[in-house]
Amino acid sequence: MSDQIEIRIDGKKLTPEKFLDGVKEFLALTQGVAKNVTSTPISWLVEVDKGSAIVRMRAANPSRESEKSIDAVCQGIRSLRNGSKAMPNGFTRKEVSSAKILAELVDGEEVQSISIRNGGSPEDLPKSVVQIADTILAGQSHIAFGSLEGDIVSLTARHGFCCIIYDPIQRREITCYLPKEDVQKEAVKGYTKRVLAGGLIHYAKEGYAVSITVDTIRIFPPDSELPAIEDVQRIYKLYR
Repeated sequence: MSDQIEIRIDGKKLTPEKFLDGVKEFLALTQGVAKNVTSTPISWLVEVDKGSAIVRMRAANPSRESEKSIDAVCQGIRSLRNGSKAMPNGFTRKEVSSAKILAELVDGEEVQSISIRNGGSPEDLPKSVVQIADTILAGQSHIAFGSLEGDIVSLTARHGFCCIIYDPIQRREITCYLPKEDVQKEAVKGYTKRVLAGGLIHYAKEGYAVSITVDTIRIFPPDSELPAIEDVQRIYKLYR
């Protein structure tokens, strides 16, 4: 179980101002994601490696909740670095803004590179993240709880378990983040089928859904199992 996450800031002429700016946004990013993905407050300890530009946050009482938070930070950074324009799971505008500020610090001189790791391979924060973050921040207008209907057209566990629902009305693909194991199992069962996904929806400024962090999935029966129009009319006549 990973109970720590750290940031490394490398540079030939790293100034105290740049170092403190990076640490500040790293702390805000980690604490913000933790609040977004868990229901139990996490107590963090801050550690600094002697003689290095590495700052570490460690869960005082490691748990599944703290591990979930730490993994969400790294998966979100990976998603931004890979150019995904969907809001990362566990992130809001605040966390995307923090990631953008961190990426902006990389100038090739004072700061040559910034990376975040949770014990595994480091997740680099290159300058390209700034443009991706700007796209997300410009396109995301608001969030709200609700439900979306459509066909599950793909599944992946590469950057955290998620699926794609195709909305035939809007003719758009919607990224669905699936943090819960029971929801992941339902998504697998519902692959290629029509489903109703409920959870926290991120909307673009134009009003259409961009992504959803799913709490529940309901699988609709196939058309062959639905009553025909004649059956509905027959039932209606019985109860008139």
